[in-house]
Amino acid sequence: MTHIRLRVIGARVSAALLTASLATACMSTSDLLTVQVPNSVDAGVFDDPSNATLMVNSVIGDFECAYGSFVMGEGIATDELHDATLNNGNWNLDRRDNGFTSGFYGVNSCATTTGVYTPMSTARAEADKAIERLTGWTTTQVPNRTTLLAQANLYAGFTYSALGMAMCQAAFDLGPLVDQKGMFALAENRFTAAIAAAQTAGLASVQNAATLGRARVRLFLHNAAGAITDAQVIPAGFAFNAAMDATNPRRFNPIFTSISTSGTSTVEPTARALATENNEIDPRSAMVKLNNTRSADQVSVIYIPAKYNAATLTAGEAIPIPIVRYAEAQLILAEAQGGANAVNIINTMRAAANLQPYTGPVDAPSITALIAGERQRVLFLEGVRGFDIERFSLTLVPAAGSPYQQGGVYGATVCLPLPDIERFANPNINGANLIDGVQGHFPPP
Repeated sequence: MTHIRLRVIGARVSAALLTASLATACMSTSDLLTVQVPNSVDAGVFDDPSNATLMVNSVIGDFECAYGSFVMGEGIATDELHDATLNNGNWNLDRRDNGFTSGFYGVNSCATTTGVYTPMSTARAEADKAIERLTGWTTTQVPNRTTLLAQANLYAGFTYSALGMAMCQAAFDLGPLVDQKGMFALAENRFTAAIAAAQTAGLASVQNAATLGRARVRLFLHNAAGAITDAQVIPAGFAFNAAMDATNPRRFNPIFTSISTSGTSTVEPTARALATENNEIDPRSAMVKLNNTRSADQVSVIYIPAKYNAATLTAGEAIPIPIVRYAEAQLILAEAQGGANAVNIINTMRAAANLQPYTGPVDAPSITALIAGERQRVLFLEGVRGFDIERFSLTLVPAAGSPYQQGGVYGATVCLPLPDIERFANPNINGANLIDGVQGHFPPP
């Protein structure tokens, strides 16, 4: 019965990929920046205040779809996931090829699991347009205007934050290059606006999500005091997720689908037994070997993170993906405070997972290494690993220059360079200022 299910799902996935490939082949590269994402609403919605709720719901739906493909794309580009297909479309992403600007990460839709730039940029543009319109309308025209402004700003913040973590640079609305610090600053502005609107509207969940989102980008902007102020107010157990939906193929959990049902991805071999410095396998990043799922390349062994595994197809496709949660707030506090405070926070988290405490040195380099390791395990496959590798200047795993299973050798790309789709279609891009994303070629932000 299992193999029948897999064949059905494989056919479904293949059909979707074929449709996406044919659609891409029929467009010019300049058209791709304005392509209508499936399930997006017509642009005319943004001109009618009676459609304000639909407009913001479209932002949320497109972001959640984009977030799934962002987490998948980042997972493959880092040491979290390995591509297990016989199709070389993702090998240059998985292999971290240097100077790679023409791949799927730039052009794929969110429904094809590795699109990053185009789907996240689509959600970003919709969110900013919604903010612009809502700001111009009155509460007479839109009675729930403040609620919608809180939501639109929250998701705008998430899009800028995700793009900042994944991309070396981006451009918005055919504007000039924006670097990672610039994207995080834009995210902070949107989160601040979301917090204010959520307070007025009494939306505790939105307020907490925006506050934690702002703590994250403040940390990335080296504003430790601001990060501490925000992170310390997040209530225990808080989580804000991207909802997935087993009734809509566009909204299937892409991690579960690509690993468990189609066998096109697996956990990177070096990440299947992540352990603390005490050599304890960390249950917070536990993996499950799937004996009944065959890899597409007939070579790779299929492992899935336990937090994205399920006993049934329907349950797996509907597993939500965390966007921000309490555990990250605690790790932000640990990093921003450092020293003995960091150790206390981390040991409290470890005790809850029945892990031995950290008893090592508390000098700055040791604490940085401790936090980087904790983040890798606690936040495994939640979209943050790529930027952590970049900002902490972590050793690349597998090492640059080592053999890649499908051929060639690993490169040293640590952030995704501006894709050709933007560079060729945007007349305001200054090619002399482009960053190639290769570790050691530019200073970490």
